[in-house]
Amino acid sequence: MLVLIVEDHTDTRGVLGLLLNRCGCRTVAAKNALEARARLAEMQFDVLISDLTLPDGDGIDLVREAKQKQTLKAIAVTGRATPEERDAGLLAGFDYYLTKPIDFQQLRQALKR
Repeated sequence: MLVLIVEDHTDTRGVLGLLLNRCGCRTVAAKNALEARARLAEMQFDVLISDLTLPDGDGIDLVREAKQKQTLKAIAVTGRATPEERDAGLLAGFDYYLTKPIDFQQLRQALKR
């Protein structure tokens, strides 16, 4: 499974990549929406894991664009925890919506589905 991780926080991006690699996933990381768009243009991904608040854009816009170009599952990983924000993320195309701090077991379950 090839996973694109879009997260602006260096440590979070690194830990997610490490844990997912240990679970057998191959990962590609992007620190912002611009890098994510470039990776999406270069490769076909199975899963997009994205923060919603990025320094150069919004994860909601990113998932909409990604799903227009590729067939993939999308998981939001965010600090935005209100029901309205969750609903907006799911309506935009995220298949799963996880709030920080991330429970890695929840993330693994979402990946298995």
